[in-house]
Amino acid sequence: MDEKGFRKFIKEAKRVPKGLSEETIRSHVRMVKEFEAFIRKKGPKKKFGDAKASDVKEFIKHLTKDGRNTFDNLIGLLRYARFAGNKDAELSLLIILDGGNILGILCDTVKKEYGEGRYEELLGDFKKPGIGTPFKRMPKATIEFMGRLESGIGEKGTRALLLTGPHAAPKEYYAEEKKMLDGSKDVDEYLKKRREKFIGELKGYMDSGTLFFTQKIDKAALNFVKKNPEIAGGVRKGNLIYCTKVPYMMIEYLKEKDPTMKRYYYCHCPLARESILSGDTISRNFCYCSAGYEKRPFDVAFGKPVKARVQQSVLWGDPVCRFVLEIPEGHRKKKA
Repeated sequence: MDEKGFRKFIKEAKRVPKGLSEETIRSHVRMVKEFEAFIRKKGPKKKFGDAKASDVKEFIKHLTKDGRNTFDNLIGLLRYARFAGNKDAELSLLIILDGGNILGILCDTVKKEYGEGRYEELLGDFKKPGIGTPFKRMPKATIEFMGRLESGIGEKGTRALLLTGPHAAPKEYYAEEKKMLDGSKDVDEYLKKRREKFIGELKGYMDSGTLFFTQKIDKAALNFVKKNPEIAGGVRKGNLIYCTKVPYMMIEYLKEKDPTMKRYYYCHCPLARESILSGDTISRNFCYCSAGYEKRPFDVAFGKPVKARVQQSVLWGDPVCRFVLEIPEGHRKKKA
């Protein structure tokens, strides 16, 4: 591996977080070296840049055998894939990491909110799928998780827990949202700024050829978002903000004609997506996890938890995922 170049890439912090510790960097280096040693078994001259998605999947199986298929180990490989410009490996790792530990995070949230004792009653013997578990197995695990949660804390408690946004980024990540709102004359101007910012970011991904989470952006995808203000940043109607989720795989979604497959390409959740094809019935309440994710930027902007509900969901059979958020007092127009 090119350790010197990788360290420079990390220091520049263009596609990695700023200020990674030396311990973290060394851990990344060890994992990359182990991965390269693993793939050299197929060819003595094979390097990270030559790795395919199949190599990544085989290596994760290797790590899983002794319980080392952790987020920290795989994120190191992802960061090196970005440095090496290996888009095939990057996409494979992103798909695996994207939501791969959501059930684990949700379990931790239950423990935090309800305490160790209550957690043991609700989920003590629940077997959380490890990172790298085939997504086709996720719906059944999700059904079991939701069944236990709903029977233990009820629908209201379950929705409240999921609305905390367990898998959303930390509040500090959304600091720009508050700055945008504070610098706006009203909520409408703030939402306009959100749209302009998001569209600009997507254009940047398109121009650079880099991935927006796990998907490529082309002109058709960019134009689709431009024409949908609810997707781009949200639309105010009275004292409510309506937000529609951006499709998970826009290019495939826009080309697809089959309604079921369009819903499949739309869904972001790796725990639920496969149920659209398999027919497994996941509780409708589970989509409040997505609502919690969607409302986090607004919580930060308004400085308080925003009330939110799911209006439509592809998991429910709707063509889109749409959320309604209530503008807090103090930011409402007198005549909405």
